[in-house]
Amino acid sequence: MDNRVFIAQCDTYDQAEAAVGRVLDAFGGAEAILGGKKRVLVKPNLIMPKKPESAATTHPAVIAAICTAFVKEGAEVTIIDSTGGPHSKPVLKMLYGKCGMKEAAAQSGAVLSFNTKNRTVKIPDGRIIKKASILAPVLDAELVITAAKAKTHSMQAMTGCMKNLFGCVPGMGKPVLHGKYPKRTDFAGMLVDLCEFIKPAFSILDGVWGMEGAGPTGGEPKHLRVIAGGLNPYAVDVAQCHLMGLRLDSVYSITEAASRGLAPNDPAQLEWLGDDPAPLRQQFTPAIKHKSGAVPKVLDNCILCGDCVRICPQKCMAVKEKQIVVEEKKCIRCYCCHEFCPAKAISVE
Repeated sequence: MDNRVFIAQCDTYDQAEAAVGRVLDAFGGAEAILGGKKRVLVKPNLIMPKKPESAATTHPAVIAAICTAFVKEGAEVTIIDSTGGPHSKPVLKMLYGKCGMKEAAAQSGAVLSFNTKNRTVKIPDGRIIKKASILAPVLDAELVITAAKAKTHSMQAMTGCMKNLFGCVPGMGKPVLHGKYPKRTDFAGMLVDLCEFIKPAFSILDGVWGMEGAGPTGGEPKHLRVIAGGLNPYAVDVAQCHLMGLRLDSVYSITEAASRGLAPNDPAQLEWLGDDPAPLRQQFTPAIKHKSGAVPKVLDNCILCGDCVRICPQKCMAVKEKQIVVEEKKCIRCYCCHEFCPAKAISVE
């Protein structure tokens, strides 16, 4: 278990290239991470089409810096993600444009993937999930880099490098898995199984601006001033949890990874490299009280777009008499509706 995590203070995104360079150099640079491989896939967190300043998605300056470093070493670098809605070329075009990935690719020499194919693969060592549909470009890559965003999360307490890989499941396959694994502990186990199957070669966290409160999409930006990275995604997640002032035992995916011997169960067990994390540490407001079992409540600012109805894995939401109604008994508290509401009109407090 590699517990090294490099912390680079990064006050603005103008400093992202230098900060990412410091992180990579601590592990031998892009050349060492490549290890002779060429086909690299960079997986940002592009949960929905939002502008970078919303702090909901990995900032394009960070993605451009990562891609540039590997392109300079002769790698063929591809950028891809999938939202929780339909995984189609028009959706990807809108997603890449809104999130700044088009500019990041042009600046770095990487390419944007519009390949919408996926394949069902067996996960023989999975404890929770034994097979899954995974984006074809992920499966075809020789090396995957998870480039996460520091955010609180309504279901799993925190989004990090490990959970970012859930985006490798195509589009509407995500709510299907939410429906199949409604318990937070089982869902966390599924996330660890996916991470172990994909085995990212490197993990980078965009924490220059993170998100607190009603994350992963409806919260408020918070200036964390950090870009972090390491070879072990679980170790980077532990570092992120500590920097955000969250309790490790509140993050189900970290607890699950630690139980498997994949992550330390104490930030003190990390090998902290780079800048001193102590002055950078902050207290992020958690998304919700995770044992509250709150049923989503539709607020008055609902625009009746119907995204929550389409995304709900239990089909317990419907439009009736010009309002969204929730069938409480069927709700599994996955909070997909809250996560993907473009109007921030669903409360889970």
